Amino acid sequence: TNTLLNMGLTVGKSTTCVFRHGECNIDIVNHGDDFTILGTNMDIQWVRKMLGAKYELKLRGVMGSPHNPGDTQEISVLNRIVRWNSHRIEYEADPRHAEIITSEFGLKGSKPVTTPGVKSTSPELAEPLGMREASQFRSLVARANYLAQDRMDLQYSVKELTRRMSCPDSDDWVPLKRLGRYLMGKPRVVLQYGNQHMSRYLDCWVDTDWAGCTRTRRSTSGGGLKLGTHTVKTWATTQATVALSSAEAEYYGLVKGSCQLLGLLSLLHDFGIKCMGRIHTDSSAAKGIASRTGLGKTRHIAVHLLWVQERLPNKDFELLKCKGTENPADL
Repeated sequence: TNTLLNMGLTVGKSTTCVFRHGECNIDIVNHGDDFTILGTNMDIQWVRKMLGAKYELKLRGVMGSPHNPGDTQEISVLNRIVRWNSHRIEYEADPRHAEIITSEFGLKGSKPVTTPGVKSTSPELAEPLGMREASQFRSLVARANYLAQDRMDLQYSVKELTRRMSCPDSDDWVPLKRLGRYLMGKPRVVLQYGNQHMSRYLDCWVDTDWAGCTRTRRSTSGGGLKLGTHTVKTWATTQATVALSSAEAEYYGLVKGSCQLLGLLSLLHDFGIKCMGRIHTDSSAAKGIASRTGLGKTRHIAVHLLWVQERLPNKDFELLKCKGTENPADL
């Protein structure tokens, strides 16, 4: 094993080592696909040459600026479409999943809706689905969950659907079908990253939905990270703790955004990019909790979540107030 590590080889489960009279015959059968490399043309050609000397490679293409002759301006990465034109780079989610979801419900010709979901108002549990129907429900929700990785407009609705995958009931078909009707009107979404100068700030927008789940009374933390005008990360997650007030829920959402912000700031630092972090919230109560020291009158907040109060005086990031009508995290 030490010899193999010194040789720089990775031994997988399919490795076969045969020892005969002190000699080691090694048959390494590993398969990797869909590698994406970012760099200059010289760097890419160097990597191709070095890997090609030891492995069988198939180069799908080199995407580059329209000003570079010989480079293609559109490629597919795991069925996601990436385009590069003179003004911007475009990123489009795999459109096949939306087509499959709508076709499964037979929604061709149906009237689309303008929102991907509505909040449930009935806390009662309905009759569980049968084995066959539950399997179909899980299959469609899993497909929608894969699509929601690249479509921020679906993340909240799909997140609520995935919470019902373990034991779906007859009422869960309603929000799933509504999602399909929404996809009828918006089957494709393209993220556009226009040309811009390097931003000095990495902005994080946070918002919460207090006790949005009528069955568990749990809240949702939502938010997004923007580098200049470019949205680089979004999320919609169910809070682990049942918040007893909207201020508590908003603070938990702020803590979640702070984690995401510091993580991406660290990643940018590894890339040699230095910028400052800013968190935007529309909750004065959450901003007040984060800006002071200690619990105050909010005794029910866990102490281990108060680390944000230490980060703000250290100037690790800024905390700003925004209007609720102008908070993009409300999406």
